[in-house]
Parts: sequence; structure tokens; C-alpha cells
Amino acid sequence: MSNDGTIHARRIRKSFGPKTVLHDIDLDIASGEICCIIGPSGSGKSTVLRCINGLETVDSGVLKVNGDDFGYYETDNAYHALPPKKLAEQRTKVGMVFQQFNLFPNMTARENVMAGPVLVKRADKKQATKRADELLASVGLGNFGDYYPAQLSGGQQQRVAIARSLAMDPEIILFDEPTSALDPEKVGEVLAVMQDLAKKGMTMVVVTHEMGFAREVADSLIFMDDGYVVERGDAREVLANPQEPRTQAFLKQVL
Repeated sequence: MSNDGTIHARRIRKSFGPKTVLHDIDLDIASGEICCIIGPSGSGKSTVLRCINGLETVDSGVLKVNGDDFGYYETDNAYHALPPKKLAEQRTKVGMVFQQFNLFPNMTARENVMAGPVLVKRADKKQATKRADELLASVGLGNFGDYYPAQLSGGQQQRVAIARSLAMDPEIILFDEPTSALDPEKVGEVLAVMQDLAKKGMTMVVVTHEMGFAREVADSLIFMDDGYVVERGDAREVLANPQEPRTQAFLKQVL
């Protein structure tokens, strides 16, 4: 069986200066699994995503993404950082959708979606254009290819960001609070696109405050606090019947 779309982390540690933000984090995410990570601000949720995506380097521990050691290769006696080109290649297989959309303001929706394949993968422009239009249609924005980000609502911009991520044909997509910058009435349109991706079997790790989405769509749920994984399990199970006092207190506030 292919390891594509899998994430395995063992005892991941990460510090920024004197502050340890991740304490011995273990993760096992299977291909096609949807895992939601919840917890208070500053609990280390986004840092976990940034390590999986290679935006941050772990200080210690083992991280395998899509079946490969991520960012490193191992010899008998040491870990060595991968050459930048090899790391860039690994990162193309892990899409990331941010809270703040991060679209290029001077490019149309279509150009934003095409940028990765054309610039990074040297894709043929004509084919990249066709694919960008298909992806925009798939997120409900078939007629918006010529619009610039400033002409789109927050929900539309976030859907362009998802299409842009899909354009690289990733095995995994990470979502970092993808709805928290949106007006409440725009949240549903982004969650609907994510639900559609889930049905298609995309491996997804979602840092979110949307408990309804976690309950409906997620397979597994992780509750983090202060850099630790406090509780993990089946999403509906944990939300309905949390075992740890800290999880119980947090869910009481948000549910």
C-alpha cells in the first residue's frame, strides 16, 4: 500500500528561543483521513501544521510525510537536512491554506491558481490555464477567473486559495483556521468545498474552531493545550464524551 497522503510524527519537539511550543508530539494520520486539531490560541496547533509543511523545522523527533522523512535524510549515525531542491519537491506534495488567504493581489484568480504549476513545476501555460479554470469551477467560481482578489469576498478569496493549493496536485492539504477571517455568512461556502474534498478522499489536517465541521466531517480529533496533545480519538466520540478535564473545560466554552 502506498504511503502517499500519510503523516507519522514521533516525539516532535519545537522551540522558539527559550519557549518550547511543541512537547513530544505524536501523530498518525492515514491516507484519506480528515483530522481536526482544536484547542485554545497559542496551544501549538499552527506550529504542528507549519512543521508538516516544512515552513518550520522540527528540533527533534521523527517526521514522515507521504512515507518519506520530511526535511531530512537519515544515515547510520545522524540526520542530515535535505538539499533545498529536494525539500521544495517534498513541499509541493503538501498543500497549505492559510487564515489570511495569501493571494497575490496583482494577479487574477486564474493567475493565482496557475502560478504554482507554471513557476514551480514548469507546467505548460495553456494546460495550466485550462486546469485553473476547471479547479475554479470545482470550488464554485467558474465565472470568476478574471477577477482580482480585491474584487472578491473573503469566502471567494479563500476558495481561490483552496483551488490554488489543489493545482499542485498535493497528497495532503493543511488548513490553518481557514474560516476564522471570514464573515459568518461566508463560512458555509468554504466548509462546503472542504466537505467535497473530504468525500474525494483527500488527506486533510484542519486547525479549526468550527466544531460542527469537526463533528460532521472529521474522522479523528486532536485537542492540544500548551504544546501538548491532551486528548485524541474519534471526532464525534471526543466531542460528545471528552475524557480529560482540560478538554471538558475547553469544549464547555466553545460548544
